[in-house]
Amino acid sequence: MPEAEGERWRVFLAIEISPALQASLQRPLDGLASLGESIRVNPVERMHLTLHFLGHLPVPRVEDLSSRLAPIVETHHPIRLVARGVGAFPSVSRAQVVWAGISGTELPRLVALQGDLGDGLRQAGVPVEDRRFRPHLTLARVQRPLRAPERRRLQEWSSAWGDIDLGELPVTEVRLMRSQLGGGPPRYSTLASFALK
Repeated sequence: MPEAEGERWRVFLAIEISPALQASLQRPLDGLASLGESIRVNPVERMHLTLHFLGHLPVPRVEDLSSRLAPIVETHHPIRLVARGVGAFPSVSRAQVVWAGISGTELPRLVALQGDLGDGLRQAGVPVEDRRFRPHLTLARVQRPLRAPERRRLQEWSSAWGDIDLGELPVTEVRLMRSQLGGGPPRYSTLASFALK
């Protein structure tokens, strides 16, 4: 962490997932157990759908974001999505991030919300990533390149879970979250919540 940790916070915008979806995601996560030495599984209670990662921002700028973002979120209505299927970035054969997919007929509305928030962040002087938004839930991260037998196991796992409906993901609010690094996994806390109207 930077020396000025007390003055800069590591923050992101995200959508929390329900306990029911967390429980449903545990099944495919358990299927990754045989790859435990090669990947770091993301516990379900720490999963969220990230809209924008903002990096380390000065605390006054973080505090200013609430008044800028709330009016943007309020122009959007609640969105019904589903978590469906699994995959990996950049591909299952060269996996770095293992994910559960997000889909549904209202997915374009989520993409619009994410885009509007990005525009608002840019206007506030906060840089955002330019790459295409690919909504997903991070199930695991690969710690080291997978060996051939591990790649085969991951391919089999991906085929088994590839198009299975994992549960509903209702979007009713966006959260401004803080991530604190240190010993062990990051600790998340909610700084502000913005309700969709």
